[in-house]
Amino acid sequence: MKVKVKFYSVYRDKLGEEKEYELREGATVSDLLEILKEELGELYELAKPVVLVNKRYADEREPLSEEYRIDVIPPAAGGRRRAIVTFDKDIDVNEVIKDLSNPESGAIVLFVGFVKSKGGLVKELVYEAHEDLEKFIEEKIDEVVRERNLIDALVVQFLGPRKVGEKTLIVATSATSREEAFQGARELLEKMKHEVPIWKLERRVDGEYWLVGDKELKRL
Repeated sequence: MKVKVKFYSVYRDKLGEEKEYELREGATVSDLLEILKEELGELYELAKPVVLVNKRYADEREPLSEEYRIDVIPPAAGGRRRAIVTFDKDIDVNEVIKDLSNPESGAIVLFVGFVKSKGGLVKELVYEAHEDLEKFIEEKIDEVVRERNLIDALVVQFLGPRKVGEKTLIVATSATSREEAFQGARELLEKMKHEVPIWKLERRVDGEYWLVGDKELKRL
């Protein structure tokens, strides 16, 4: 099959604005990247290409088609991360929305989690996580973006002690329709809750409790 690929920035300078490639039936983004690796040479390693399929970020396993729009872009200036793990006290949600803004977005859904007091019982939560947490979150973002046809998504996970009323988690999704954005946000939240190595210690007026799965284990 023949696919047309549009290039931007440094890739356009080297390969031109658009090229047509002959690929095998069932070829994936990974197959295209292998070709680009040869054509771009050292530039490929200096700035690994990002592939958009139909104006959304594509996983390397995603199949390609002659009907698809395929764009190849460099990493964003400053290397924007889609997963941010931070001990900061606060992050402006307006900056998150700005970061996800895209001319093709029909909707951005934003979820912000906070520490709740449970009627005055809880004093604070302490978040602990695996050292490769960002990598785990990036994988989940990639899954949801691909499966829910999102344009993009971003997660901010706060770690360390968090007082009542402070933010604990920000999940934002961008899509062409509100249904896709809502579904993507809900699914990403569930993955953050059940599939990512994060643990919570709840400090209460009556002691400290690890929240493990659906259990509360009093700290020894």
